[in-house]
Amino acid sequence: MRESREQIANYIKQYKAQDVKVLYELMVKILLENNDFRLVENAGKDDLIPVIERETGKRIDYKLDTIIGKESVKLFKKIEELEFSESRLKKAQRVELLAEVLGDDTLFEGFCLAFYEADDSLQQLCKDYGCLERYNELAQNKVYQKRKKYMRIIADYAMAAVNLYGVIHVTELVTLIHKYENKFDEKGYNHVDGSYKNTVMFTPEFVCTCTLHQLIGDSVPVICTTMDGFLLHSCFRDSYKNEHVKMLRFFKGTKRGLTEKDLERFYKSVSYSSFRQLYQEAGLKKRYLPSKKEFLRYTDENYYEISNAEKEMQRYIEKKFLPHFINVAQKVGVTVKECMDDFITEIHDQATDIGKSGEERDPQEYVQFVFAAMQGYGIDIENIDQANEFLGYAIKVMNSVRMWYNHGCTPDEVLRETPIHPEVTTIVPGSSRAAAILTEGQEQLGQMGISILMQLQLIFHLFHLKMELMEK
Repeated sequence: MRESREQIANYIKQYKAQDVKVLYELMVKILLENNDFRLVENAGKDDLIPVIERETGKRIDYKLDTIIGKESVKLFKKIEELEFSESRLKKAQRVELLAEVLGDDTLFEGFCLAFYEADDSLQQLCKDYGCLERYNELAQNKVYQKRKKYMRIIADYAMAAVNLYGVIHVTELVTLIHKYENKFDEKGYNHVDGSYKNTVMFTPEFVCTCTLHQLIGDSVPVICTTMDGFLLHSCFRDSYKNEHVKMLRFFKGTKRGLTEKDLERFYKSVSYSSFRQLYQEAGLKKRYLPSKKEFLRYTDENYYEISNAEKEMQRYIEKKFLPHFINVAQKVGVTVKECMDDFITEIHDQATDIGKSGEERDPQEYVQFVFAAMQGYGIDIENIDQANEFLGYAIKVMNSVRMWYNHGCTPDEVLRETPIHPEVTTIVPGSSRAAAILTEGQEQLGQMGISILMQLQLIFHLFHLKMELMEK
């Protein structure tokens, strides 16, 4: 038997005032992220319905009170007004509002749909609120299950996209979703009767730029969403916040309503933001589009595709330096495989720009890191041939990692896609000695598949390394 409002209120009363405040603020934050309710609340003001209908080519042919009724929307507005006022609520007032929201069928389902974390976390939260039976009953409802699953699908695609590309525009995400979900089941998202009968936001029937921007912006807190439609990896959070501060300064003192041209003027003034520069640079290259299964693996921020180059490097170090890894593994209390995997992962992470705010990697730093990492495992370079051999494997790894700067492609993939024009490539070394080294190492470095500029940088590094070895 699901709990009544009175039962929920009596349950919450047992908490201390500070605990009630925390539970109330969490409820408010989640509830106000439901854009179905906001759509109804703002109908007639900044009406998005014509925009959604135009983008999807479909009519929203039902009354908006079948999404949220008058009494429920009145409570929703009250919660919103209190949130943005300076009113200080007492414990009894918060308890009453919590019970009203969680005891209202429409608002309770809307709250649960907007909750981003895993279902077991939501179940525990509802237990803390004293409405566990109400949640368990809702969780068995087929319509709720389909709406929640759709929300998870959208969140997964958005997460995978920002993890793989760093930044993506919502218009591109719509295209990408349609590519992978070309047979979206649009039936079963509407209750036959009762509250919250219809939905706009939690159904693929109305998937479009407008609904995705709203849904992801408010219901997927780990993704930063700009007003002009960019979805950003969390490493851009500081840049995102800086833009927001600059926007407030840019329009400070403006008394008239802002127009699209005003916003366009502002965004031109911040075109140097790190994620905007990344978007421009990556957009010049072909986007990496793996299979649907592979793409959705990137919902895990730590996932990356293990390349053949990394497997080759692992076999090489197993053959040449296994005793060193056995020794380190014994010291730190891990398996040899874990020890070697950690080493390869370090090399991979140093080579990629993923998760690094779109910063361009420095080849010289990469080379220095590789040799420093070897020394960390007790591996000393005996001669220049061994250094060249090891570096060859490391460069192959570097050329096989996926890059935000390359639209998710690897340097090798970009090289295959980009035509090479030898007639415009000119090398002007700084000295005759550098030219001689370049001539000696050209063929070997060419086999590694690295660019002319990178070759020159690595040759200088190898020259210094050779001098160090000669001094030993």
